[in-house]
Amino acid sequence: MIRSLDDVSRIAGEKGPKKLAVLAPEDEEFMLAVKRSWEAGHIEPVLIGNSEKMEKLGEKVGFDISRFERIIESDRQRISDLGIGMLFSGKLSIVSKGQIPTAYVYRSIIRAEGKAASGMTVSVVSFWEIPGLGHLTAFTDTGVSIMPDYKTKVDILRNAVFLYHLLGYKKPRIAAISGQRKFGGTLDSYRDYKLLRKAADAGELGECEFVHATSFAEIFLGPRGRLRDYRDVDLAKMPHIILVPRLDTGNILCKLDFFLDVTRCSIAVTSRGAVCIPSRADFSDSIVTELAMGVVVADRLEKEVR
Repeated sequence: MIRSLDDVSRIAGEKGPKKLAVLAPEDEEFMLAVKRSWEAGHIEPVLIGNSEKMEKLGEKVGFDISRFERIIESDRQRISDLGIGMLFSGKLSIVSKGQIPTAYVYRSIIRAEGKAASGMTVSVVSFWEIPGLGHLTAFTDTGVSIMPDYKTKVDILRNAVFLYHLLGYKKPRIAAISGQRKFGGTLDSYRDYKLLRKAADAGELGECEFVHATSFAEIFLGPRGRLRDYRDVDLAKMPHIILVPRLDTGNILCKLDFFLDVTRCSIAVTSRGAVCIPSRADFSDSIVTELAMGVVVADRLEKEVR
């Protein structure tokens, strides 16, 4: 079981290099991350973007990009379509967003899934490594479905459970967070929580354990618990997968890594492989880790297919 991002980096070194398309590596931190990932033996990059910008950045970080395949394109949507098209055609194993808005990438993936008639609901899983926890935890969906309905939430959880199974977690624990209210009717997210509990019990989400709690207070302290001291919090109760009620909640929560002592790593789950979704504000260290996660997921998906 992969318990840490150090495990991810170690395994990527053993299983790489994997061919990876980088969408617009037109920023110093992204190009430096590509250089470091290649030097670590994780990836063989295909660089898609503006020729002049990529060459200047390669020179700036001391990376000779002339040895790699390059596809010259300036249009953002076209860049994304080319990379995702290569993934879906089997020409490479992984795609990573570079200095390009994620909306273009998600649009490309959704279009490609439609052409492939996969029926898959695309979603993003944002992992957190929390010091002292002993396992990875993740928020989902943090990128695609703005206000998912119950059926979409089922698909999102199936994606996340499948991804955790790939990482060696036989029975990941799931929590679906939601608000509650006594007046004005039941919130949709709380109604979905109760339905998802039943779906999990019926085995409809894959092999997993569903946590009977809708808030972090309930998860860590129980339904009637009160926090008197932060030492009362038992981190061992942290679920592996946290389903958020809507996209903005997940995006805000997962990016609290900028303020907390945690490390984030985001992967878009598609029917044909992993798409790494680093933030445009990320530094090269975290991007290298994200690319390593893509390598590990790609390797395990290939074994799953075989």
